[in-house]
Amino acid sequence: MITPHTPAGTVDAQDPAHTPDRDLTLERGFVASLRWLVSEGDARGVRRIAVELRALREALTTLDETRLARDEHARRASELDRELHAAIAMLGPGTTVNGSGGLVQRLIRLRERLAEDTMSREQLAVERDAWRAMCSLLTQTRAGMQDLLERTERDHRRTSAEVAVLRERVAELTAMHDDTAAQTALARQQLVDLREQLTRWSGTVERALGELLQGARELAD
Repeated sequence: MITPHTPAGTVDAQDPAHTPDRDLTLERGFVASLRWLVSEGDARGVRRIAVELRALREALTTLDETRLARDEHARRASELDRELHAAIAMLGPGTTVNGSGGLVQRLIRLRERLAEDTMSREQLAVERDAWRAMCSLLTQTRAGMQDLLERTERDHRRTSAEVAVLRERVAELTAMHDDTAAQTALARQQLVDLREQLTRWSGTVERALGELLQGARELAD
């Protein structure tokens, strides 16, 4: 279901050929939203904005027609009210029509009904202004959401770049760890080889010392 969007603020009676600046401002806001979504390549959002823009234009047309009808009705009611005042002043309180009652009383009742109708029109205007204010708030909220989306997109790109740098750093650290592990294994193997070589050398030295001691004893005897 499409929620109609209306311009912000109260619109006074104007020439139907003239479009209020605030209406143009709202329409520019929707067009700006459409262009932004086109630049971002969001086809679904573009279709949504296009539908809301059509709803906005229909709502503006309906408001213009309602405003024109209201102004025409108010003009006719004002003219009729002036005519009633003039008729009451001319006829006086004792005038009757075919003995069926006072014409003045009938005119007074008609005037009261006109006053009630005027109050109803004023209430309708108040409700319309509230509707327009609500739609203005929705438009401002839309602009705020667009700003938030743009900031979020910038933060996302910056975070993605930082994550890429961190991944490269982790890859470098992993390679360094692998190299260190390989070097550690090589060093351990070298230590084992050295221990074995030292063990062999120790045995050779002990045998040589034993032979020397044996030779010395033989010479002493």
